[in-house]
Amino acid sequence: MTAGNPAATQLRAPHRWATFAVLAATAALTILDVSKVGVALPAIQESTGGSGSTIQVMVVGYTLAYAVLLLPAGRVGDVLPRKAIFLVGGFMFLGASVICALAPDIAWLIGGRLFQGAGAGILMPQVLGLIQRIFPPEERSRPLAALAATIAATALFGPVIAGVIMELVGGPEAWRALFWLNVVIGIIVLPIAIFVIREPQGEKRRGFDAVGVMLLTPAVILLAGPLSTVSTDSPASWLTLALTLLGAVFAIAFVLYERYRARKGRQALVDPLLFGFRHLTVGVIIAGFMHAAATAGTLIITIGLQQEAGQTALQTALWMLPAAIATIIGSWIAGRLPQRSTYRLIAIGTGMGALSLAGIAIAFGVAPVTALPWIVSAILVTNSFGNALAGPANQARTLVEVPDYRASVAGSLIQFSQRFGSALGIAFALILYYGYENVSTLAGQPTLGPTLAIALTSVFLLIAAILALMDRARSRRAAPATDPELRESTAVPVVAPS
Repeated sequence: MTAGNPAATQLRAPHRWATFAVLAATAALTILDVSKVGVALPAIQESTGGSGSTIQVMVVGYTLAYAVLLLPAGRVGDVLPRKAIFLVGGFMFLGASVICALAPDIAWLIGGRLFQGAGAGILMPQVLGLIQRIFPPEERSRPLAALAATIAATALFGPVIAGVIMELVGGPEAWRALFWLNVVIGIIVLPIAIFVIREPQGEKRRGFDAVGVMLLTPAVILLAGPLSTVSTDSPASWLTLALTLLGAVFAIAFVLYERYRARKGRQALVDPLLFGFRHLTVGVIIAGFMHAAATAGTLIITIGLQQEAGQTALQTALWMLPAAIATIIGSWIAGRLPQRSTYRLIAIGTGMGALSLAGIAIAFGVAPVTALPWIVSAILVTNSFGNALAGPANQARTLVEVPDYRASVAGSLIQFSQRFGSALGIAFALILYYGYENVSTLAGQPTLGPTLAIALTSVFLLIAAILALMDRARSRRAAPATDPELRESTAVPVVAPS
């Protein structure tokens, strides 16, 4: 970041780290709710009697609600006290978890998941914004690195935790315990947050772009929502296409309105001037493709190992445990490499991930059922290690020139891209999975669905790698003397939350 934060010195170091612990725990809880549900999907579908399309809506709906509120909530955090906004989102998430745990049918579960996603979308922008406020720049690398490792580990350990809990609880309703886990953690963390979090005094911006919110919300919902309903029992129709195109119209209108508002000197929901910071635009896009691959790939693999390879929820989770360990190691390495290494980490990490996912797709298509878990587990280690290298590096590069007073909106923009990318990635992957679920591959295996779905996630990472290389080439041509990657300094570590 280019601007200091003298107000951060108002808090003593122990208080900063106590606040960070609360923020990191809450952030991990929202990410855990994305990763752990994948293991429970077969049980949820059997217990509630949900169809393929309703299960897809339940999964994608959480991520969409999450994405819709990220940018507005990030802006609200720049205007109102971040602690208050954080607590609103946290208690919404807690209440929604109760609804999910008690849901009598799939309709209630979908509603609870939407409410959960809304709570997560409100509180998450405040996490990064508060870290920016309570830590001065010279101390910020450690908490950002710790947050990156916490989130990455949570995303990979989520299926393991879910598998263990479901095995211990047992029975067809064991998936409900996963939502009760949210309730227990929330009851512990949120009261602590009330007393611990204290935001230093600082500059607050005025104005709220209500029209921008009204344009962005239908754009996000319509671009991904209708696609999430497409399955074998609910094929795509003219209405699906029409609604998706309408979403694109809203998206274009949003961009045009934001430019108009900025020209008039009024505060925009997404200030177009943000995209004047070098690397931010391409970094935001790369983040979207990376998370589309990560969330969709993990989801399809967890479902596939259960439905195609006959693994239990616990067995599936244990097969993914080595990948979680690889994520922690990769994040640790990434956090100790110099800023000038970021483009290499992004390109290498996404390239490793793309090749790994392609290998897993091939394994689903040709490997015998008995060998499939072994092969997938081994290859997934390489994929997770590559993602752990690329994720923090991309965010560090994306935010390197953004000043502190724009931190909440810039951070929300990245998180928005991640969540929206996840929603689209999951939607397209599940369409392929359920659409070709029992179709045979060329090798005679009835696994064309997971093969195609995982291959698609490989393409997502390949696109991210190409974009990273293009950005590097553009930086060399434009300003080789000022690009931090082309200087010899190694003082700035690669640390940013993924």
